Amino acid sequence: MSTRKESLEASNGAANGEGFDEKPIISQASETSRSQDEQTDAPDGRMTKAKWLACAALVLSYNTSFQQGATIGSIVKSIDEVLGPTTYYNWIVSASTITISVALPLSGGLSDIFGRRYFVLIGCIIGMIAAIVAICAKDTPTIIASSVIAGLGAGSQQIALAAVSELIPNKHRGKAQAILDLSILPWSVFGALMGGAMVTYHGKDGFRINFYIGLALNVICFVLTWFWYHPPSAGLRLGNQTKKQAFAKLDWSGVFLLNSGLLLLLVGISLGGEHAWTSAITLAPLIVGIVELIGFWYWEWKIATMPFMARELFSGKFRTFVLFLVVDFVAGMGLYSAAVFWAQLVRGVWEGNPIEVGLLSLPGGFGGAAGGFLAGMLIGKHKFFKTNHCLIYGTIIKTIADYSLALIQPTGNHSKSFGMGIGFLSMFGTGWTSVSLIVCVQLACLDEDIGMATLILGAVRAVGGSVAVTVYSTLINSTLKNEAGQRIGAAVVPLGYPVKALAPLVTSLINENIIGASQLPGMTHEILSAARFALQQTWTKAFHHVYIASASFSAVSIVAALLTKDVSSNMTNNVAVRLQNDTKKEVTEENGSVVRAP
Repeated sequence: MSTRKESLEASNGAANGEGFDEKPIISQASETSRSQDEQTDAPDGRMTKAKWLACAALVLSYNTSFQQGATIGSIVKSIDEVLGPTTYYNWIVSASTITISVALPLSGGLSDIFGRRYFVLIGCIIGMIAAIVAICAKDTPTIIASSVIAGLGAGSQQIALAAVSELIPNKHRGKAQAILDLSILPWSVFGALMGGAMVTYHGKDGFRINFYIGLALNVICFVLTWFWYHPPSAGLRLGNQTKKQAFAKLDWSGVFLLNSGLLLLLVGISLGGEHAWTSAITLAPLIVGIVELIGFWYWEWKIATMPFMARELFSGKFRTFVLFLVVDFVAGMGLYSAAVFWAQLVRGVWEGNPIEVGLLSLPGGFGGAAGGFLAGMLIGKHKFFKTNHCLIYGTIIKTIADYSLALIQPTGNHSKSFGMGIGFLSMFGTGWTSVSLIVCVQLACLDEDIGMATLILGAVRAVGGSVAVTVYSTLINSTLKNEAGQRIGAAVVPLGYPVKALAPLVTSLINENIIGASQLPGMTHEILSAARFALQQTWTKAFHHVYIASASFSAVSIVAALLTKDVSSNMTNNVAVRLQNDTKKEVTEENGSVVRAP
């Protein structure tokens, strides 16, 4: 029984399997040059007009995949106040996280076989549909449906992470990821503020502005991709097969087990945050999802003749791939907790309005952008910035910052400034780790697997985010349920507020209905102030639990990072893919110099 790896080697006529047992991987394009020092500029290594235009289209694709989620993440409650109210509005975020997790490995693996261009284009079309559904939404379930669709489109558009890297030499992949990370700065830094401004200054339907922007970006991205991005019509994993043959031989059983298993697992985890973990509605999808993923692993590893999940990604590569995924899972928990729960912290602990949420989120956004950019520019450039060292630095920074966030208090002269400073540090560590991981994974895999490997990383990060949302939401809800009533009662009953009226007071304050609370019988300004401060203290304790848990997970990632192996030796002049419309060819002469030919 032959494996996909063996058939690829036979079709390419090169020993692409070298290095699977923890050895440096040298791709077929640089087979004749084993040392980076000995290599000259490889063919197609220089940037041409066609490459610049293609990269511009791909950068916009990556931006578009982030735009909607970055802006609505901090205003989901405001959206629900207009279209609801409901008790399940957090699914606006969870739904897109789940579908992105499913779409990433699927689009990455298929584009390695059938080419990337049409996957990016289809992602734009799906994004347009999602935006139109949201613009027309009349209720919260419709917005959730829009998020489901948007996640599928974003998963395809994030192929840009792999597509940009394969157009340039391996040694510049860090710079490429740094620029990609910097390009999403408008959304990562100002997304929460833009969302807050939409719902504050543009009426009850102001949030729809976000989806008009998303629709326009997807249209522009489609046009630019159509005219500027022309990679090979087939992926490197196609080998000597036709697309029809590859489609017929595709590991459909593996595709089904992977995607249905991921979907059910994430749905089960999300439901666990709303229902009892022992209830059938939570256990059924959770157990079936886990069983399917175990079945997927066994099928791909032992049975499948041409497995969908490349075996060479995992075989003998515990320190140069598997541990990267472990670190990535925890990085995802940090990334999603920062995006979702920082806004809740500002509203609960400091009683911030949507604009203040956006303003207090700016340092964290800048921290993530700065960390990602610096990591991409520095990784592999010095003995102190070897790939494994960069992972260690990022996870240590993240752990220290999260433990420090557990010191935040609702009052004090420097409470907010302290929180913003530590928030910057936390997101700096997250951004640094995330970009370092992308570079590590792309250097550790073969050219034909770069799409699958890169987007598996994204899927694992999204799964980590889903777990984080559930775990941290459970901690917050549990603290509010067990302590809010007691704290508020202890604060207001001695002031003469009736015990029997506590329940509506607690409910109004938790739902941020200050006007409704002020109109309750027996309410005075003094009583309301005492009740609000008691709730702030409860929120503070809840978030202390969240960040202690986050820091504990981050500490585990430090251990994993310490065990990873450096892959800096793979930062060569190899270029994986040449654009079809790139008419300028580079020719390497015998003396090693590079000249241009028309």
